Amino acid sequence: MRSSDSPLGLELEIRANAADPSRSTFEIRCKENMAAFPVLVRCGSLEELHQALRDLVKNLESLVRRAEDAVNTMQAQQKADEEKPMNPSDIWRQMEQAPSEEAMFACFNALSEPKRLEVAEWILTHVSMFKGRGPVFAEHYNIVTHTLDE
Repeated sequence: MRSSDSPLGLELEIRANAADPSRSTFEIRCKENMAAFPVLVRCGSLEELHQALRDLVKNLESLVRRAEDAVNTMQAQQKADEEKPMNPSDIWRQMEQAPSEEAMFACFNALSEPKRLEVAEWILTHVSMFKGRGPVFAEHYNIVTHTLDE
């Protein structure tokens, strides 16, 4: 039996246990355009289903907090970019010191488009593309959107 009333593209499949209905299996799957994806959560009881859903809600709330933090960081960097003009070499130094490639991408993508163009031109003409984060920048730089794509 399937229930597909969820607006988030989730589907619940219930596999009934004829001998003991309380031991039925519940599977939550993500779905998109009528195509079901692998099982997201499999539970052997209603209690497990309740706990799994509580855990999913916590994880989703955590994702929202991470997204908010990322947006706040990018907005702060963009505001700093507008208030205190930095030259491209200083911005590159900041990007190189980012703790991860994702943080480096966020730092660059938070810049205004004119600043991204200026920084990208400087990086591509002044930074070695054979060591450090130079090759990462060159590989992920999108010349159309002037952003770093993952």
